[in-house]
Amino acid sequence: MAGCVPPSGPPASAAAADRVPPPEQNCAVASWAQFETQAPQLAAVAARLWPGVVALHRGAAGPAGMPCFAVSYLATVRGDGSPRLHPICPILAGGRLFAAIPRASPKGWDLRRDPRCVIHALPGPDDDELCIRAVASEVTGDPSVRALVCGVVVRSGVGAMIESVSDDPLFEFDLRVVDVARWLDIGQPGTRAVRQQWRAT
Repeated sequence: MAGCVPPSGPPASAAAADRVPPPEQNCAVASWAQFETQAPQLAAVAARLWPGVVALHRGAAGPAGMPCFAVSYLATVRGDGSPRLHPICPILAGGRLFAAIPRASPKGWDLRRDPRCVIHALPGPDDDELCIRAVASEVTGDPSVRALVCGVVVRSGVGAMIESVSDDPLFEFDLRVVDVARWLDIGQPGTRAVRQQWRAT
């Protein structure tokens, strides 16, 4: 995509080597609410893979016997440019996507240095896949955002998550691209994936 490649070439100084160019200034981003509105079929995959998170977001109780917060994986970029992968528990609140990340976690420092990231849900019962390319921003200093996220998480009654969103740094994720896949005829000849993609505009 035009305008979506960071500038290349050697840094002007050693100090510049530690700074990552601003990510893809001309690439559009969108909130979770915009994604749900524009791509309801793809958002339905998220509802299947994150049933508790989506239910809490909608003000409902999570499905019986299911955890409120589904583990997903967050891919970040280390300072040396290599990838890093860590588990997180995504949170939806006010039509926005968040995660609380402990202060000692290296993934938080990765996101502060280079906000480009990918969130991948664990596959569902039918091997559904959900992959989100996003841009993270720390929102820890905004008490209204903290209150918004806490208000959703408190309804879950999950003590560890309530503590985390109350005390840990908060990051918001603006969506760039969402890829979903659903596998058909699993375990049989002709197993295949039906893939769909949404891009922020």
